[in-house]
Amino acid sequence: MDNLYENLGQLREKEVRALLYDLVRTANVNAANAEGEEKRVAEGLLHLIQERMKAVVGLRLQAEALQTTVHIVFSLSDAGSLKVALSKTGKQKYCKVLSFNEMFAMGPIKNLDKSAGQQDRLDWLIEHDEDYRYGVSYNQDHQLEPMVRLIKGISESKNVVIWCANNAHDQTGLRFVLYLLRKRKQPVNIVNISELYNTITLEREEGISPIARGLLSQEHYGEIVSKYSDGFPLGAVCRQQYESEWLELANEAHLLRLWEYGKVKGCGEDQLDELIVKSVKELQEEQNDACFIDAGCVVTRVVESSQQIIGLSFIKYRIWSLVSSGALVFKGIPGALHQFL
Repeated sequence: MDNLYENLGQLREKEVRALLYDLVRTANVNAANAEGEEKRVAEGLLHLIQERMKAVVGLRLQAEALQTTVHIVFSLSDAGSLKVALSKTGKQKYCKVLSFNEMFAMGPIKNLDKSAGQQDRLDWLIEHDEDYRYGVSYNQDHQLEPMVRLIKGISESKNVVIWCANNAHDQTGLRFVLYLLRKRKQPVNIVNISELYNTITLEREEGISPIARGLLSQEHYGEIVSKYSDGFPLGAVCRQQYESEWLELANEAHLLRLWEYGKVKGCGEDQLDELIVKSVKELQEEQNDACFIDAGCVVTRVVESSQQIIGLSFIKYRIWSLVSSGALVFKGIPGALHQFL
């Protein structure tokens, strides 16, 4: 029995659902066609499953009834940090946190509210993003289709707070969510941690504006959550502006988006290639004219120099594009940044 629990714990979410469906289907067949003890066991199993499902749904509905606020973030790590911070304020049971598992700064985003657009983006990511290709079966509840459905279905009776920072990923996601909520009559609130950083009272570096939640210490982020978790309401004109900006971005067909001068700017996917090559040359000089540079160091230098949140996998994809074109060369084992130079 211990091995059964252990094996069950190793299954992925999709595999657990498939197992449950198969179990119910088999029990249904046996309940309808079997005889004697086998029939009674199948009927008992179906009854037990139904009762357990009712109990689970009941507990979920009870929890959702207490949840007066829906918080929306744009990464799973941000969701985890927000849940921890909310729990420290005693508000977690009154809040629901929804999180995308996307990188909105890269890839196609046209018609993301529709199945066709979601499939186009999925196809592009599977082809160009190795990390996404291997992780697509994980965290399915946080992928586009279920997230779009959940956000559109948020009740007018719930408060909505969207968390973001000043980077193309968050700001593109912000515009997308506001477009999904365009028919909502009640206010939508925003918390921009980049703008609120300079209001906190804890010791901090003056003149610094963090471009992502991950660049904040837990203490600094916790103070922002404690003070501003209700967010600031967007006016009607501002909401309409964001909705229009989403449509403009989505229809531009760019595959890379950067945050420049307070706006999301659509770019060609090769926009950062020059910076990648420059970073390689700089690192060669710093390492006494080394012929080959660890690709992980190149990625880190590009992120630091660009001050953009675009996803490590996209930079990795562009490095390989430069290798393919002959602008760069490599040796070692391709596939993982720490395994080739």
